[in-house]
Amino acid sequence: MPELLKVKNLRVEFNLNNDIFTAVKDVSLEIAEKETVVLAGESGSGKSITALSLTKILPKNARIVSGEVFFRGQDLIKIDQRMLVKIRGKEIAYIFQEPTSYLNPVYTIGDQIMEAIMLHQEKSRFEARAETLNLLSQVKIADPERVILDYPHQLSGGMNQRAFIAMCLACSPKILIADEPTTSLDVTIESAVLELLKGLQQKFGFSLLFITHNLSIAKKIADKICIMYQGKVVEAGNAGDIFDRPKHPHTKELISAYQQIGKL
Repeated sequence: MPELLKVKNLRVEFNLNNDIFTAVKDVSLEIAEKETVVLAGESGSGKSITALSLTKILPKNARIVSGEVFFRGQDLIKIDQRMLVKIRGKEIAYIFQEPTSYLNPVYTIGDQIMEAIMLHQEKSRFEARAETLNLLSQVKIADPERVILDYPHQLSGGMNQRAFIAMCLACSPKILIADEPTTSLDVTIESAVLELLKGLQQKFGFSLLFITHNLSIAKKIADKICIMYQGKVVEAGNAGDIFDRPKHPHTKELISAYQQIGKL
């Protein structure tokens, strides 16, 4: 499959009260078209910071020290902010762990999805509403005519996550980055969201970068897995090779721990 995104030697530092902490240490990874890459590792290993660095949406006390992020031939580290804004959200979209925290509580679900469509696709409000109803149907929301009028607090966590996914799909992104999107959901809803993402990927053809600490999730959805530990990618390869023939000691420890609790 053709390469869509390539990260080379990415290094990110935080300034913590004048102490420098390196959160991402020369990380490299590649994502091909329509491929699912899982960035897996324990909390604090640098997974989320790596993902946020791709479109430079880091906290104020963080900076990219070095590295390259090539997306469709452009280095996203070097392009100006105006060009990056056009890519962020439109061609590279994010799903976060707590969707309710990223949905505006004073606007309806419909207004928020329609805003994204009108902003990036230059459609009228009438056209955007029709597209919003279609997207809500695509993410398996049973009553889109009602949900389009609801506010985030009126929906469950699983429903809000589906609505947020619909918002991300509004601009037909080339890459969807899902940062622990099922962590706050119960096991049944988690499974449904994973199946939804796989089905949407087949239908819309986007690449998926999925971030998780849960190896059982990684095993279900990954084409390729990158294991992160202490800010580094310590092992990367096809999902089958990672689980059947792990090489790095940390990878072996993670797999052994999940096998002992019966999740692999």
